[in-house]
Amino acid sequence: MKCKPILCFLLSLLLLFSLCGCGTPAAKEAEITLIDDRVRNWYEVFVYSFADSDGDGIGDLKGLTGKLDYLSDLGINGLWLMPVMPSPSYHKYDVTDYRDIDPQYGTLDDFRTLLSEAHERGIRVIIDLPINHSSDLHPWFISAAADVDSPYRAYYLWSDTPQTGYSERNGNYYESRFVSSMPDLNLDNEQVRAEIEEILRFWLVDVGVDGFRLDAVTSYYTGQLEQNLAFLNWLGDTAHGISPDCFLVGEAWDNLSVIARYAGTSIDSYFTFPVSQAEGYLAKTLSPANRRPGQSYAEYTLQLERELPASTIPAPFTENHDTGRTVGFTGRDNPTRTKMAGGLLCMMRGGVFLYYGQEIGMVGSGEDPNKRIGMLWTTPEETTSPPPGVTRVEYAYPSVAEQKNDSTSILNYYRDALTLRNRFPAIARGNSEILPCESDQACLILRTWEDQRLLLAINPSGKALDLSLSGEALDYSVLSGSLLTGSEPVSLSSGKLTLPACSIAVLSRSGT
Repeated sequence: MKCKPILCFLLSLLLLFSLCGCGTPAAKEAEITLIDDRVRNWYEVFVYSFADSDGDGIGDLKGLTGKLDYLSDLGINGLWLMPVMPSPSYHKYDVTDYRDIDPQYGTLDDFRTLLSEAHERGIRVIIDLPINHSSDLHPWFISAAADVDSPYRAYYLWSDTPQTGYSERNGNYYESRFVSSMPDLNLDNEQVRAEIEEILRFWLVDVGVDGFRLDAVTSYYTGQLEQNLAFLNWLGDTAHGISPDCFLVGEAWDNLSVIARYAGTSIDSYFTFPVSQAEGYLAKTLSPANRRPGQSYAEYTLQLERELPASTIPAPFTENHDTGRTVGFTGRDNPTRTKMAGGLLCMMRGGVFLYYGQEIGMVGSGEDPNKRIGMLWTTPEETTSPPPGVTRVEYAYPSVAEQKNDSTSILNYYRDALTLRNRFPAIARGNSEILPCESDQACLILRTWEDQRLLLAINPSGKALDLSLSGEALDYSVLSGSLLTGSEPVSLSSGKLTLPACSIAVLSRSGT
């Protein structure tokens, strides 16, 4: 049946908008079949500062549950919660009970409801597991410190004399590499390992979490790499033996060669710290001093694939609860670079991790509490209370409510970027090949996964580029999607590709 001219025009216009990645409602609402594996778009939440349901000024699990639709709409399908177990501190990395929820955040029933609601939306949930140390208020340590004959004495590491990294209690010294309120656990002790196994079983089986973020894995045995690796193999094997599909991601804050050693263990993933922060790969790519940003990004892409084991899932990120926010290196008055940092991140292989508020350009640096201020849903007055120790509360960009209705906002850019990752599984899962590009301001990355082959054309520079595709790149003649930081569209015709400043195009072969 032939369509009327005006209907044909409207259908053509709709198709054009969807290919240009202009963020039309139709493009966002197109059905996407997500792959149920460990490669996810992860979102890190500090529950304390995210969403408050009861008006006490502190975020809680019910508040987070109420925001799951927001996360799903953003394109998130994985959720990492900073510690939620009982703890005397605001950050809760010093646990007093490994099998419960801190009352400040709610109850185990609240947590189970969160899990159920998240799973209904296709969102997997992992929680922080700090087992390098406990709190000094944990019953294990209270007993161990009070009585040298306590059955829990061997849960910790003791010395009769002062040593570096030790603290004093009742005339004896215990290892506490971070602070005195966090005594290090003796991970060689069989009873401690049995406790850890039961903790894993409790959360994976009894509660139903989907895995763990492993805190401070390089500190399990300070300065002893081989012992750390051996313990992580035990931990990974134990967790996967309990729940084969669980996902484990480790924090090995080190250079790429060291991370590669850790990535050879049975832990699924490790954060790629060299990508992150003001000295990381993405900051260097976007630096005004970089005269070949496209080629730099391509080289970093290959370096990660070359050095990390093929069996590992890379976990690239630009910011988290311990680091300065991305806006610190992109500029709080430069939304274009802030968006582009997100675009470059989302074009990386593996499971990307966003930190809450990153998608709206939140700021924070210096003392840790400054990096953990309230999520800006509406107005600063309506956010959660600042964590203890905050010295500065400020917001560089508008709230979620304002950005949601602005098609050019950072928030909508992130939504478009995450949608592309969900729409084209090869972006996150494929292997990369760098194709020749006539300008080192841009790069052409061929990403292959199973039967899907995509060409990512990336222009991180501040000027528009006209590229003549050649060789294998000519096979990719369909503009399937784009990410734009401005109003100028990407165009592709007869092997001529126009990339506006700070733009990304996804090209496909005809018929695929």
